[in-house]
Amino acid sequence: MAYRHYTKCISVGNHQGKQYGQMIIAAAVVALPLILLGAIPGPAVMLVALAAILAYCRWWLYDRLICLGGDECAVGWLLKIDPPEEKSGLDRFDTDYSLNLVPGNVVEFTNQATAEKIAPFGRLIANTPAIQGAGLDWKGLEARQWANDDPTAVLHCEFEGAGVYDLMIACLAAIPVATAAAVACAIPFFGWIACAVLSLIAAAIVIVGGIVGLLDTANPTDLDENLGDLHVNDPTRRGADILFVKGTWVYDSAHDGWNEIHPIKHCQKIGTWNGSWNESPVPDGSPARWCEAVETAGSPLTVASQQEPQNQWTIHPAIDGCRPKSDDHRPDPVH
Repeated sequence: MAYRHYTKCISVGNHQGKQYGQMIIAAAVVALPLILLGAIPGPAVMLVALAAILAYCRWWLYDRLICLGGDECAVGWLLKIDPPEEKSGLDRFDTDYSLNLVPGNVVEFTNQATAEKIAPFGRLIANTPAIQGAGLDWKGLEARQWANDDPTAVLHCEFEGAGVYDLMIACLAAIPVATAAAVACAIPFFGWIACAVLSLIAAAIVIVGGIVGLLDTANPTDLDENLGDLHVNDPTRRGADILFVKGTWVYDSAHDGWNEIHPIKHCQKIGTWNGSWNESPVPDGSPARWCEAVETAGSPLTVASQQEPQNQWTIHPAIDGCRPKSDDHRPDPVH
């Protein structure tokens, strides 16, 4: 199944900066109640509110994430899950499903400064020269499975949901209606009636779009229905899924400053955590062979080969006798 992708990372040189983002967020927080009030504030105020919400959506989708160098592969065991259902306030429109992985060769309770130096993934969770040069905030990300645990440095990875994107589409649809309402308001009597009706319609569009967005949550099975439930450690600190992930490596400017894989384009269970990387399917912590296998499976040559008639079988050709004409010299199939 194809991964869901609504954001676009931006180069550090084109990034507007955190102050711009904070201003947009503040405007959106004020604007959202005005939209919900519908016609009461008047269409002119509604247009300003819609513009603020739209600016927030565009910042979230197209400016917040800074590209760090394309796609990366990683292996890690699952320390903590952040599902969209646990978010509140304006963050509820962030319907991404987040994983916090303890990357290869890192063990639980390793802090950020130490983990950054551990190969092969320390570089993925460490600050980069580009972000340092831009003077952007940096802290890295540490997480806990239980509240009384010491923190552990993690690689944050996200499956994308469409909450903010849906809200943006709703605002784009509502703006022409609100504009028409503003024009109608200048016409006495019948215009005022039309103004009120159009204002209510514009508000309804945004409200419905917002509800759709809140419900349009990400789930790992969006990417692969065979993933099933994901598991963190049990109280014995064993049993978490060891995952192979591949996706775009970015810096997220919306928080204290950390790197992440966003969106996840491939996710696969490859083992169960037993307390030591030496006892895992990747004792060296390296994803190299998994990354190579995924790239080979998704290459244009492989995909084209899969479309050949002789590769469209349900029962293996050795059983049913289906084979390309060029293989007539091969022995007869088993019957």
